[in-house]
Amino acid sequence: MKINYIPLILLMVISSALNAQSNKFGVKFNFGTSFSEPMDDIGKVATKGKAMQLFTSLEASYHINYSKKDNYGFRLAGVAGTDNANFLANDRSTEVKVFVPNFRARVYPFTYNKHMEDGLEKILPGKLPFLIQIPAFFAIASVLNGLHFDVGYGKGDILETAYSSSTFVDAKVKRNMKFSGWGLQPQLFQSDSEKMTLNAVFDFGKYKWTNANGGTSSFKSNHIGFGVQYLF
Repeated sequence: MKINYIPLILLMVISSALNAQSNKFGVKFNFGTSFSEPMDDIGKVATKGKAMQLFTSLEASYHINYSKKDNYGFRLAGVAGTDNANFLANDRSTEVKVFVPNFRARVYPFTYNKHMEDGLEKILPGKLPFLIQIPAFFAIASVLNGLHFDVGYGKGDILETAYSSSTFVDAKVKRNMKFSGWGLQPQLFQSDSEKMTLNAVFDFGKYKWTNANGGTSSFKSNHIGFGVQYLF
């Protein structure tokens, strides 16, 4: 029997809040739109459909310091979410609707556990030309607390239904999907108490599964949106 470890990781992260120090444990809710593209076997018979499909996710994370001397470290997170995708058959006869409840393990490799402005001041290069200083600031600010890498699992519902055809009978299958991806969720706002933060979402990933005939299908799932996080 296969064991799905990602929900267990999510529960372990949540339970660690009982002994967490200030700002180490966080809960984040992200939402927005996804843009998907069929690939591999499904990409041979279908193309992009309706864009701007809804995605949502709820994340529980825990910060671990690199050392006791400062507040830089990394965050481990468990993420539970839903994803939607939409494709059209190449001949436009049918439409494919995909709904994927998913679980992911996530790591933020470079995070700061106090007010972000303090963390940026310590690592931003001091003597740079003005035109270079601005993009350097945005690049570092996007990575700090925002860069992350994901691996996960989804239970996809795939429905093929009529689009222009008047005779097609709906066909629905379920597929176990593997997910891998990365993204940037730059912080846009932080409260004076350091507890509440708002962030943008720019995530890039791919779902992959095995077809009934043994072939492989996949689709890209890229997200744009916003999120809110509360640190305990």
